[in-house]
Parts: sequence; C-alpha cells; structure tokens
Amino acid sequence: MSEAVAQAVGDRFRELYGDRPQGVWAAPGRVNLIGEHTDYNDGFVMPFALPHTAVAAVSRRDDGVLRLHSADIDAGPVELRVADLTPEADTSWTAYPSGVVWALREAGHEITGAD
Repeated sequence: MSEAVAQAVGDRFRELYGDRPQGVWAAPGRVNLIGEHTDYNDGFVMPFALPHTAVAAVSRRDDGVLRLHSADIDAGPVELRVADLTPEADTSWTAYPSGVVWALREAGHEITGAD
C-alpha cells in the first residue's frame, strides 16, 4: 500500500470519526486458479494476488459499539452492538466484517468495539 493511499484513508477516517485511526492495513485480492476448497483437502490449487486491494483503517472503542463504513457505499457509518452480533442477523455489506468480530468473540477474545 502506498503512503498516499494510507494517508487518504486515514484522512477520511478522521472526517468520519473525529480522530486518526490507530492503524491502516491493506490486503490484496486473491483468486484460486485451479479448484476451490481443494487446497485443504490435499488437492491442487494455485492462489495468486490480484491488483485489487482492501484497505482498512481501525481504532479501538471501549463501549461495545462496532461502527463500519465503506468508501464504496454512499452512506454514513453503520453502528452495531458487539453483544448483539449473531450469525445471519446482518444481511447487508457489513455482514462480513461483523461476522469476523462475532467469530473472534465466540472464540473467547474480548472485543470492546471498533471504528
């Protein structure tokens, strides 16, 4: 991730939440060229990174609130209660990140909230 992208994402985070994020991370897209779900079943798979990248700016919260925003969605942040997260309760674009938070909580990790 370029410094300019990290700066732009951090600036937008500050506009939305009033402070700089505690961190900005990026992950490349991925595709499996040969087969799906075969790599963990002793089959052959050839994953490779795509030029498309997901970038996340995050700060911890201590009030049990998860606020999510996507630059691809023309709307403000979505606010969810960490304690209320359950499988299939969320069917919007926020289902994936909120599902990760739910899974971490179910695995015994203390999740206090995040922007």
